[in-house]
Amino acid sequence: MAKAIAIQAFNKADSILGTLDSIARSRGSDKYHLAILQDGCSGSNETEKYRSAWAQTTQALEAWISTNRDYFVSVRFESSEQNNGPYQTAERLITWALETSKSVIFSEDDVIFECDAVEWFESALAHPMFLRRNVWAIAGESRFFDSYRHVPSNADVRRALEVALTQNLIDRFVYLDFLPSSCFATTRDKWAELGDTRGTIRGDRAVVDRCLAEGKVCFWPVIARCRDTGMHHPLGYSVRWKGLHHAAFKNSYVVSGMLKTATGDLTELSTSQKDTLLSEFTRRWELLSA
Repeated sequence: MAKAIAIQAFNKADSILGTLDSIARSRGSDKYHLAILQDGCSGSNETEKYRSAWAQTTQALEAWISTNRDYFVSVRFESSEQNNGPYQTAERLITWALETSKSVIFSEDDVIFECDAVEWFESALAHPMFLRRNVWAIAGESRFFDSYRHVPSNADVRRALEVALTQNLIDRFVYLDFLPSSCFATTRDKWAELGDTRGTIRGDRAVVDRCLAEGKVCFWPVIARCRDTGMHHPLGYSVRWKGLHHAAFKNSYVVSGMLKTATGDLTELSTSQKDTLLSEFTRRWELLSA
């Protein structure tokens, strides 16, 4: 059946174009149908504040599609007048995409795909370990090599790249008991289990709660294939709820584009390897951020 990439948009014209450009550059995306659903602003808490940015985003999307539709098998774009919120919009979009596809790669409007991101999702979707019933989705981001709001030194990056290369981490994955909100892939059958929950208010948190309660996990890359860049966008969801100067920040300082191409022969990282990597390359940044 057709393969689908589904992109959720609202009012961030600059970041959604960056997301779409990165997907168009990602190897294998030309085999996919692209579905874009833009949430509306009418009826939101700040309708007038968002109306101009929403209209600019609609125009930017229409112009981008006109120029870039040949990068995909097809492109479908739908824009809503009424504001449904990010969770209900995501549920509607993914369900829409899965009407004609057995699997979907979903992204919000501020995620940057590496050139091998689509290949990563395809390899993970085909992996026997993903077929387990307790595995709900595949992440594009990583919990490793994240320095939060800090800027790693050149020496930090060199050391991380050395370890990533010598341990062939680009072909490694782990299971984690939560689902990322910004970007993931899943199948029609698995979405039938989690989609209704994801569409509720604070649905991303509700899915994580279900993962913990029901023993569900997500298939994560050790080396990030996608980066969430929108946490501090002035019109973003995080800023709306936490303020412009909130502390949280994602900073993936090793991504797949910095390494050699993966073989596609994905193997699980051992518990001891996972703990060692987190201890050296992630947890010390967490302590600095505390």
